[in-house]
Parts: sequence; C-alpha cells; structure tokens
Amino acid sequence: MVGSAPAGMYVDRNNSVYATDRTNNRIQVWLNGSTTLTGTLSGGLYFPYSVFVTDNGDVYVDNGYTNYRVDKWGWNSTSSVPAMYVCAQCNGLFVDLNNMLYCSMNTYHQVVSKSLDTRLNVWRTVAGTGKANSTSVTLNGPWGIFVDSNLNIYVADYGNSRIQRFSSGQSNGTTIVTGAIVLYLPTSVILDADGYLFIVDNGNSRIIGSGSYGFRCIAACSGIGSSSSQLYYPIALYFDSYGNIFVIDQINTRIQKFLLLSNICNTTTATTTPAATNTTSVTQTTTVSTSVSYSNGKVITENEYLIYSPSLWFTGRNPMNLLISFNQPKLGAYATWDAVAITFANSSTVGTSPYGIFVDTNDTVYVANKANNRIQVWLSGSSIPTRNITTGITSPYSIFATITGDIYIDNGYTNNRVDKWASYGNISSSVMQVQGACYDLFIDVNNTLYCSLYTQNQVGIKSLNGNSSMWIVAAGTECSGSTPNTLNNPRGIFVDTNLNLYVADCGNDRVQLFLSGQVTATTVAGSTAAGTISLDCPSDVALDGGGYLFIVDSNNNRIIGSGPNGFRCIIACASTSGSASTQLNSPSTFSFDSYGNIFITDQGNSRVQKFLITSTSYDVTTNQPNLCPSTTWYTNAITFANSTTAGSNVYGVFVSINNTVYVANQQTNKVVVWYEGSINPDKIISGSLSTPNDLFATPLGDIYVDNGGNGRVDKFAFNSNLSTFVMSVPAGCYNIFVDISNTLYCSASSSNQVVKKWLNDNVLTSTIVAGNGTAGSTATMLNFPIGIFVDAKFNLYVADSTNCRIQMFPIGQFTAITLAGASVPGTITLLNPSGITLDGNGYLFIADCYNHRIIGSGPYGFRCLFGCTTISGSAPSQLYYPATLRFDSYGNLFVADRFNYRVQKFILASNSCSLSYDQPTFCYNALWYSNASTFASSSTTGTAPYGIFINGINTVYVPNRVSNTILSWPQGSNTSTTNTYSNLSNPYSLFMSITGDIYIDNGYSYGRVDKYTFNTSNRVTVMNVNGSCYGLFIDISNNLYCSLKSLHQVVKLLLNNGTTIPTIAAGNGSAGSLSNMLNSPQGIYVDSSLNLYIADCANNRIQFVPTGQLNGVAVVGNGSSANFILNYPTGITLDANGYLFIVDSYNHRIVASSYYGFRCIVGCSGGGSSASQLSFPQSMAFDSYGDIYVTDRNNSRVQQFTLQTNNCSKFVYV
Repeated sequence: MVGSAPAGMYVDRNNSVYATDRTNNRIQVWLNGSTTLTGTLSGGLYFPYSVFVTDNGDVYVDNGYTNYRVDKWGWNSTSSVPAMYVCAQCNGLFVDLNNMLYCSMNTYHQVVSKSLDTRLNVWRTVAGTGKANSTSVTLNGPWGIFVDSNLNIYVADYGNSRIQRFSSGQSNGTTIVTGAIVLYLPTSVILDADGYLFIVDNGNSRIIGSGSYGFRCIAACSGIGSSSSQLYYPIALYFDSYGNIFVIDQINTRIQKFLLLSNICNTTTATTTPAATNTTSVTQTTTVSTSVSYSNGKVITENEYLIYSPSLWFTGRNPMNLLISFNQPKLGAYATWDAVAITFANSSTVGTSPYGIFVDTNDTVYVANKANNRIQVWLSGSSIPTRNITTGITSPYSIFATITGDIYIDNGYTNNRVDKWASYGNISSSVMQVQGACYDLFIDVNNTLYCSLYTQNQVGIKSLNGNSSMWIVAAGTECSGSTPNTLNNPRGIFVDTNLNLYVADCGNDRVQLFLSGQVTATTVAGSTAAGTISLDCPSDVALDGGGYLFIVDSNNNRIIGSGPNGFRCIIACASTSGSASTQLNSPSTFSFDSYGNIFITDQGNSRVQKFLITSTSYDVTTNQPNLCPSTTWYTNAITFANSTTAGSNVYGVFVSINNTVYVANQQTNKVVVWYEGSINPDKIISGSLSTPNDLFATPLGDIYVDNGGNGRVDKFAFNSNLSTFVMSVPAGCYNIFVDISNTLYCSASSSNQVVKKWLNDNVLTSTIVAGNGTAGSTATMLNFPIGIFVDAKFNLYVADSTNCRIQMFPIGQFTAITLAGASVPGTITLLNPSGITLDGNGYLFIADCYNHRIIGSGPYGFRCLFGCTTISGSAPSQLYYPATLRFDSYGNLFVADRFNYRVQKFILASNSCSLSYDQPTFCYNALWYSNASTFASSSTTGTAPYGIFINGINTVYVPNRVSNTILSWPQGSNTSTTNTYSNLSNPYSLFMSITGDIYIDNGYSYGRVDKYTFNTSNRVTVMNVNGSCYGLFIDISNNLYCSLKSLHQVVKLLLNNGTTIPTIAAGNGSAGSLSNMLNSPQGIYVDSSLNLYIADCANNRIQFVPTGQLNGVAVVGNGSSANFILNYPTGITLDANGYLFIVDSYNHRIVASSYYGFRCIVGCSGGGSSASQLSFPQSMAFDSYGDIYVTDRNNSRVQQFTLQTNNCSKFVYV
C-alpha cells in the first residue's frame, strides 16, 4: 500500500494516518480505526517524501524532488495548489502554531519557513547556512523537524548525528545532549506535551525517548531486523492521541505501530501526555515606543501595538523614508546621452575591476573599490575622493547610502555580512548575516535591506526596523534555474515605491519582475519575453521617474533603456568591448545623478565613466496637431515665401515645433529661416551644400540638411553656421526625418530605398530600413520613394511615388502594407505622391504631386483638401506639383508649391470634434453676398427640395424626394453622387452623426427613421414615427429628435438604448399656440446645453424649450419680446456665438439675430427666382467657411450665399 521504501507519514489529531507512497506518487490515508485504505491524494506529485496535516484538515505534501514546491490539499479537496516554492525535496515538513510552514531541505543543508497567513510567497532560512558543516550555525543533511509552542526549532541533523535546537529567531543552534545514548544518523524528532524528546535513530534502527532520567531506547532496541520488535532504517515517527507510536519502517516497506503499555507517573514526576501538534494561529503583540507608519498611511503612535510574527516582519515605514535616497530623474520617453563619455575615475583611483557604484540625491558618488578593500566617496562637484572607508572591509561589491547619510556596504565575500556605517561615523556594525558577496544592495521605502546573492541564486531581505540579523528570501530558491520562481546568478536589483522587485538575472540573460510579495516573476526583458530585447548577462537595473527601465547589458557592453515603444540602446551601442570613450568593457553597475547623467563602473576598463544627458525626450519631433474628423482649411492660400527667398523649384520646407519655418533654397544652396510671426527671413545659413532637397529641424534646434550631391547629410548644430557630416547616403535625400529616438532617416529616391542611422553614435554609415535598392512594386520594394514619416511607434510611412501608393513598414519589418492608392479599394487614387505627414490622431495627409492637390484622411476616408480640380495653376486655390507639406502647431499647413516657386500657407478654418456639422463663428455684423450661386438645380435635386445637411468636411447632402435618393457633393465638387437606399419614400430630412452614420426620414410611407452605418448599405430602423420628420437632429448626448409636423410635436429617443419608441420632447399632439403646444413644427436645433429650438411654422414663432421641460418660450415672432415678425419659419440653426439663423419661408428670406437684434441677411428684396431672391425656402446649413446653403423649394434649387465679410468691430457699444 505504501510502495517500496516509504519515507514520510503523519498522524493527525483525529488519529487518521497519512503516508507517502513515493513509488506511486501519492498519499495514502487511513481514517481513525481503519485497517483498510480509505483515501488517496494524488495528482501532480512526484516522489513525495513528507506530509503534514493541520488541525483544520489541510494536507501539505512535499513535491520538491522535481517540481520544487510544497503542495496543499485543502480540507475535503480533490485538487492541490502550490503552498511554497523550494529548490529541493523537503525531507521534513511542519506547520507551527503561528501557521508557519517549515521545510527541511536535506541536500541544501538548511531549514526554511514561509507564513501561510500572508500572500507573501517568500521564505526565509531559519536554520543552516546552505553549506554542510558541523558548527552551531550549520547543518549537514537535515531531516525531520519539530517546532514547539515557544517556536523553538528542533532539527534531526542527520549528517552530524545530532539533534539541534534553534531558539526562536536565532541562527545559532544548541546540540541536545543525549548522555550515554549515541545517535547515528537521526531522521525524525518530536516532543510530547511535557517537552520530552523522541528521536528516530535511523542508523541504529531504533526509537529513542527522553524523560526525567535522561535518554533511553524505547522501541526496536534489539538491533536491525524485520521481526515485529525490530526496525530496518526507520525514517519518521508520530504519536496518536492515545500515545501509540507509528513508525515508517523504510527498508521493511511497512508502517509499524507500537502500542503504549502504561503511562503511570509517580508523585514527583510531572504527568507526561503524548505529543500533539496545535496549529491554531496566534498573533503576539509587542509594545513599541517610537512612532512608525505603515504603507497605508496610518501612523501608529507611542505605546500602540505593532503586529509581530516571529517568522515574518510586518515592517514599519518611517515617514521620512518616503524620500528616496537615490536619483530617479523624470526622463522623457527618448532621452539621449552624449555618446562620448567623461572618465570620472580611472584605475589609479578605483583600482582594478571596480564593481559597485551609488549616487545619492545630493550627487555624492560612492564607489566600491574591490581591489583595495575600500569605499571611496566624492562630494558633488569634486574630482578627487573626499572620503575613504576601509576598516574591516574585504572585496566590497556593492554599496547603498540612505537619505540620512548611513552607508550600507557589502562585506560578504569573506566576512559573510553587510555592514552599516552611520552617517559620518568611523565605526561600522553588522546589520545582516549573508552567505556570500552581495552583488547589489538596496533599501526600499519600507526600510528593508535587499542583498543580491550571486552564488546563492537568490535575493535576501531583512527589515532594518528590528534587531534580528535573520533574513528571508524575496526571490530565487537558492538552486539555480530558469523557471519563473528561480534565478541564476542574480546581480543588480531595484525596488520601486510599490515594493515590486526587479532583478538582473545574469545567468538567464533576463530581467525579472517580482511583484510585491510574489515569488513567481514575470520576465520584462530578455529573449524569452516577446517584443523586448535580447540580453547577455544583464548586471544592473533601475527605473527612472517615469517608470522606464534601464539595464546594464554587461556581456554586450552597452546600456539599454525602455520607452513606450520598447527597448533601445542608449550608450555604447556598437556592442563591442573597447576602451574608447564611446565604448565599455563588461560594465557592471550604474547610477543616475540628479540631472539624469549616467555614472557606470566600466569594470573591464577599470574606470568609472560619466555619460552626460544631452536632451530630455520629446513626444514628437515635428508638429502633429490633433485634428478632428471635420477639420477644414481655407482653400485660398497665403503665399508665405516666393521665388525671391525660396528660390526656383522649391522642394524642402520644414516647420519646427516652435513654428520656426525652414526652407532649403536649391538655387543658393542655403537654408532660409523665419522665426514664428516673421514675414521676412530672420536668418540665412550657408554651408557646403549641393542642391539640398530637404531638411529637418529637431526640437533642440539642430538642423539636418540633405547634401546628397556630396553623398551625405549634414548637421548644423543649434545656433551654429558650421556644418558637420553625420550620415553617408547612397543618393540625394528627397525627404529627411528624425524620429523620437534620435534616428535620422533619408529617402534615397534614386536608389529606391530608405536608409537610417542612429545619431547618438559616431558611425557615419547608414542602414537600409525599407526597399531593397531595386525599383519594383512588390511589398518589399519601392520605386522612387520621396516623402517619409515615422510615428511614435516607429512605423515608417513612405510616399512610394512612381508606384502611386503610400506604404507603411511596421517597426523592424521590410514588408510593407499599402495604405492608400488605386490598389487599395476604398481609399483614393494617387498620381506620384511626394510629401506625407500625420496629424496627432494618426490621419494621413498627402501631397498628391501630379494631381496638384493635397489629400487628407479621417474616419470617413480620404478627401481632397486643396487643389481639388486636379488642374495645375498659380491661383491661391491652386498648386503646381506640390512637393512637401508640414503643419505648424496650430494646424495651418505649409506646402512647397514646387513649380510655382513658392511656399503656400493654408489657414485652418475649423476644428470642432464634438459636432458632425459646421457651426462657424460670426460677428454681429457679418455680411453675405446678396447674389447667390446655384449649387444644384432641379435637374439634380428634383422638384421642391426640402432638407439639406453639410457635414464637418463640407460634404453636402440633399434628399431628392422625387427619386427617393440622397444626393451628396464632396467639398469642391460640382458633380453629385446619387446614393440609393432600399424602401425609401419621400424623405424630408437627414442628419449625419459624428461617426459618419446617416439618419434618414422614412416616415411618409414606412413610419420610421432609418440609420445607414458609415460606408455601408446596412439599414437599421432606429425610431418608429407616425409621419414624416420634417426635421432630424442628434444632440451631443446621442439623442435623436424628429419634428412631426402633422402631429404638432417633436419626439426624441436615446440611440442604442434597445427601443425604437420615442418620447415627447415638445408639443402635446394638438395644434395650438400655448407654451406647451406647437402648430406644424418643422426645423429643429438642439444646443450644447440640450435646449431645444423649434421653427413653429403655423404659430409664426421660434420656440425655445429648456432641457427637461415641455413648456416653451417664444424667442422671436408671435408672442415674443423681440420686435420682429416671422411668416411661417421652417428652418433654424445657431452659430458658435449662439446667434439664431432662421429660414423665414413665407417672407422668402433668411434672418439672423445679433447683439443688436434681428436682421435680414439674404433674400431681403422679396420672393422671386433671381440670384438674390428665394421662393418659399425650407432649410439651410453652413459650410465651415460660413457660406449659407438653402433649399429654395419653389425654385427647385439649392442656393449658395458666400460669406462676404466677418470682421468684428473693435468698439464696445454701451
């Protein structure tokens, strides 16, 4: 039943017997009194050695042989969970009365423990050092363990043939004297209730017990054998509640039960009762006399109680420790450092192979001079050491200084300790006993000291708030490994303010993150963590103030930094060892100073190097304004620079993030500069340029200029007139870009490729990033690429000119995705695109060169912005082979209009993100030309057009009620597109949402409002109505309104709420002129405060219905205080200032309010069909330029009245 050579057993308080069946990887169970097997625990076990059962029925089983853990079966559970991770099998298990789980790791010569009451998956060494020996602090192959009610630990020290007793919290053991009884390889120890010891004397195959007269043999005293009175290498023993002894008789492959014969005590001897373990959790309390605070912010004051467990510290946090002692500069996502280092200290100062370094918040530098057994200190600004610490130190690896000036020094190499030197003191004290050198030290905000034990494959921690020198394991299992809970030669460590631990796991070539209290880590850098970076023995790790990770990649001789788009090399990026000022040789540790400069121990070169920070990072290197889907620009441009300043065939133009404009003048081979607001050039930069195509100015002010005629790109440093050669190129750069990681890109057009080079090193050669050098149209090829752009995720966008497409190369990929061009259905046809840029929302803007226009994308797809006739010309609205385009910070667009020899500036007209329609801002005295142009005639609109809608990008929509279609005109187009929808009948109105979905009145025959999802023909009924909606509107809260003329009311419905039945918003369903009544309402408008405006036609008024109300107020017309008469108003809208614009239908005019009241603005001469007249107009809409479009019903046309003036008076009228 127990297999061959059983090893572990346990008898619980209910007298149930549990035994480990190693042969069959299971636990066998006999309930009290049963002689037949009553249960089995199995699943996931391999060669279980020991078992322990708590009073509440939880079963803990050793599973460490290959699975390196202890498993727990909860009471009545059929499955297990890991309870503790170990690095070897547990020859003994025990749970004490404080609910601490102990494991005796025989092959690691130590006993470890872990609290079962906390979520901290860490264990501490409570006995032994991990090295076999016979001293008072060491063990040799420990086996059985027992913990008494005072938390003293008894260990069967097998290899030393002794029983060791470790007093609670002590690392020094005392050998139990057994008198005349000589132990040989004991394997189990237990106490009875009076504290008498019982021992399995394995090598002598007997059971030993103590009493008031010393030790004696109590079972199997006749020697080794297989008879019922003999044992053959017994392993473990336990009492049942009656005092009977159960013994694992290993070689005899059996469990023996020795019955208690008598238990009579004389009057002079204390009563002895059988041992019984009590695993009830008890929390002790200790009075503290100083104020401490906890991480949740509660301050415990004098004489309050501090929860304490002898096996695990709940450490206090001194409020001043919230101020960290090391520097965490707030670096940008792509901060850069000078590639050329300054040697801060050489071997004559720091000795050979210096290892540890620390820079405190005062910029005091500490270096561990391992070769000369000392710590050297430099005060801020000093070039020579100002202090040396030498006494009692041998080969120090690491150092850490606190905010109070206390210095903690590794002294573990030969002295097995960490020493503390009090602030400016000359005497040290030992604060932590260790088992080897601490390759790194760290003190967290909870005043806990961490030591990275390279040779022990773990990180140990110890609270500095207590007096004990004992430490617990925070990471690693002492056995090397590559699993999530093991380490292999850990080196650098870092603990953030949330107590998460980062470990440079050198031997596993990775950086591990152990979340606070967890013993299982996540790999955050290394080849096993997809999408990060390959490392070779990382030796140090730290976080900056933004949470970005920095790593010393030791065997690659470089420093790595992370950012929002992954990892990048920041220092010594050639990755080859060397002694030049740009190189490192097996660097070990590093530290930031308060400015962000990096100090690093360059171990192989026996020096300390300082790399100066050259820039904080910018989120962008060029202007990327956040433009809305409906953004528009004035189509008539301003000429910013003509041929006099820009030269002929102007190509390169750039606008910096501070709105300085740069133009490459190919005629003069100079760079012309205008500061923001300047009309004339402020600066001209000369250099050895040869027909420069393009240029780029970084946020730091450095200018990179194509000098492809000389086979290179040159740099003009900020405010310098002298250039330096920074990158060789295979051909002229028709476009240049510098990304946020300081990488320079060149579009080498005639070589059919894009090349790049990182600017933080001195290498001049470039590498190919797109194209293979041969013209072609496959996904890996380019054909005369021109414009380039690199986004914040390092995706490369290329205007693949001759292939008439825009290509996007994801980071690190040579195969592109086509984003625009004839080969991508649903985009746009291009003809030799040249310039390309992205706005802040990732929308593409393209100089469609041979079509002489500028294209923009958005959620509704691509649209033409300027030059939309595709006919070249020199008018303000025309372009002639536009080359490059750049935004300024306001969203204005600068275009190199190549064959017009000029730079054009297109001014932003509107940029509203909350409205799907245009709502211009008008002055009180704005004027429109009285003569309209006919935008669409009856041959297009059909007879008696009614509704009109213009979206944010100036696309005009008009329902044709004759053909039951929807007509649309993109901006700049005179030709309509007919959109046919199934089962549409006599549509009066429509409205487009901000997402591009179209809502169409279909109430005439079908009693509904239909929604057509953007770019699809999918129809959904969103509202059921009892008639035609003469007006439709969607407010900013996504409520859909319908004006039901025949029912004398306005209804509304919250879209996407699961119903199509609307509620009443205004009107009671009966015609009337009371405040809660309407009479034939048509046009409606809802402002940003959700107030409803209604063109109450037959009441000749405009009703204002406040949000949430059903009673309206007349704001103009009958019943209002305004002295202005309306005659059957049918349309209503508001401008951005809240001025009302009304279609006064039966007066054949448009009227508007202003600061001074109402006035007529168009159609003011009476009804008719001339260009200045209207005949029963119905609806109106603005485009983004302020022009008015009106459905002129009885003339069966749509009229466009162009805005004439919109200049606001500077005078204030009283």
